[in-house]
Amino acid sequence: MPELDYMVLADYVRQDHGVIHIMGAGVDTITTQAVPTVVNLGVAARMSFDTTEQPGEEHSLKVSFIGPDQPVFDASATFHTPPRPPEVPEHWRTGLGLALQIPVPVPQFGDYSCTLSIDGGSIVKSYEFRVVRRQA
Repeated sequence: MPELDYMVLADYVRQDHGVIHIMGAGVDTITTQAVPTVVNLGVAARMSFDTTEQPGEEHSLKVSFIGPDQPVFDASATFHTPPRPPEVPEHWRTGLGLALQIPVPVPQFGDYSCTLSIDGGSIVKSYEFRVVRRQA
């Protein structure tokens, strides 16, 4: 069973050769002049797998953004347990990074959340953020 090592909501994320680059991590307030609008948000996460997990095992992933009154964005995907690199010590967990840059619809001001769910809810992590009017 995978474990979720971390999940971060950020302004921008990018994955490059196994390393996740994160800018503006810890987003909790988004300011905008008007709604509806679209806000680009990054979701960075790292899963790890113990030695009992077989390479190639399939897992499901769902990312959901929920607005004040209704869901505004859902995305689903599958991923596979990566093979253990030969140079990694036997007692280390195998890691898999995830970097998603998502254009999130923002229909109104208010409280929102981003939820990452793995394997149908076996692992769930949520972050709350708010969208407020930019003061002139």
